[in-house]
Amino acid sequence: MSEIYQNAVDSLRIGMQFFLKEKDYSSRKHAILTLFHSIELFLKEYLYRINPILIYKNIDAKISEESLTVGIKDILVRLENLNLGLPNDQQLVIEKIQKRRNRIEHHRYDHKGEDDSIIAGSLQFILFFVDDVLKKKLESDIEDDLYREIQNVIFAHKELDQLARYRLERWMKETWKDWDEETADTPDDFYGTLDCPICRQSYIVIGYHKKPFCFRCNTSVDAEQCENCGATHLAIDGCSECLEWDDLPSVP
Repeated sequence: MSEIYQNAVDSLRIGMQFFLKEKDYSSRKHAILTLFHSIELFLKEYLYRINPILIYKNIDAKISEESLTVGIKDILVRLENLNLGLPNDQQLVIEKIQKRRNRIEHHRYDHKGEDDSIIAGSLQFILFFVDDVLKKKLESDIEDDLYREIQNVIFAHKELDQLARYRLERWMKETWKDWDEETADTPDDFYGTLDCPICRQSYIVIGYHKKPFCFRCNTSVDAEQCENCGATHLAIDGCSECLEWDDLPSVP
């Protein structure tokens, strides 16, 4: 086990320990920070296996113990340049937890309901990446009970997604009577789903009900779509995606 991989597993272990505590401000905040760190290290391990020098930010400078290593953004670009880029759905998972991590590190942690979903998606990515890409068996490197807890979190998340897909498909069949799901993924007149600002999953539809409706939350959501960037947000909050990080006060 390399030191980078061992470090990644340790961050995963600590992140899960925080997650399994009470759902309070501190435990969720530290779970997000450490799980993101774990993902970053697992990806860095991938680069290291290709060539150890690839983990460093400036590969043209003399390498020392003080040399800066790449962050998540550089890692993803470097993998793309090596024709080893991650699929879009996996990059989206990383992007979601990265945004929450950035919010914590650059401003504050505003505890939101979708954090559990973001954490579950991140854990699912870690299990896939370790097993399918790094060719390691994570269950051999962490405690049995902790591995089972990871699986339970992922399973509960996937169960909600399956139920949401069922609700969405049932609604489409009722709304578009002539829709043939065998010949078309969605009805021709369907604009598609958007990310819900509550659960952060792509199950909200706008323009078909009196209010936007999320099939995962299974309720109406007072949401709007930003005219500037296209992101959905709670109408009362405004679009957080358009906030300039440089304008945010630093963490004291």
